[in-house]
Amino acid sequence: MTTVVVGAGSMIARALRRHPDAAGWLYLPHQQALTESGWVRDARVVINLAFDPRLKTAAYDPALDVDRRLAAILAPSSCAYIMVSTRMAYGPPGDGLRLAETMPSNPVNYYGTAKLAAERHLLAAQGDRVTVLRLSNIFDPSEAAGERRSFFGMAMRTLAAQGRIIYDMSPFVARDFLPADLLAERLVAVAAHPRPGMFNLGAGFAIRTGRIAQWLIGGYGAGELLVTDFREHDGFWLDMTRSMRTWNFPPVTEPMLRDACIAAGAQLARGDP
Repeated sequence: MTTVVVGAGSMIARALRRHPDAAGWLYLPHQQALTESGWVRDARVVINLAFDPRLKTAAYDPALDVDRRLAAILAPSSCAYIMVSTRMAYGPPGDGLRLAETMPSNPVNYYGTAKLAAERHLLAAQGDRVTVLRLSNIFDPSEAAGERRSFFGMAMRTLAAQGRIIYDMSPFVARDFLPADLLAERLVAVAAHPRPGMFNLGAGFAIRTGRIAQWLIGGYGAGELLVTDFREHDGFWLDMTRSMRTWNFPPVTEPMLRDACIAAGAQLARGDP
């Protein structure tokens, strides 16, 4: 029996492959997972990282929902299912920028709406063996070489191409960030002991985005931050109380985020893939 990761080409899958306890897992492209069923026989846990990008720009369509389709394939089995979701399924945060599992969900974009619909379907249909993980902003140095339109990826690419990081928001906006390698470590722990229900996975605190730019530039060795708009936009942090109590995760610290950002900037300067 093994852990199966669907979405073999994703950034998180790359981080998992670097983890010694996950290197031997079975990694499948989502189309293979959806069209072939032989892999199900040996699956103990399935982690889905795949998502149809069309659901980010249009109304929710169940036919495009990878989680829903995988759940249907796995229904006759007894394996646990880990759905990797997003904090965007919450919608705007509460007082103090906090997002917690007990809060009502009111997503404000197509992506969050689609993830929320998938969560609700899976938890209603197979809730006793479904773990939903709502992630914060996950970052990895490998984003510099791709086209992922994430905060971190765009910052790294403009730093390499233009010698600057460009923000269209205030650098005082604070958000929850988590390095992909640390997320992989926690996914390994969750896969070893899956628990049903919904859980946050993030740093558990918000860091000002200006600090992220400062640390990336520091690691890169040169550059500047250009702010084109000082709007206060999309600040948040994930309350990690439930996840830490369930899996005994050690706390994430600001120095850990700083070191990860500096290392990413240095890797960018070296031109490492």
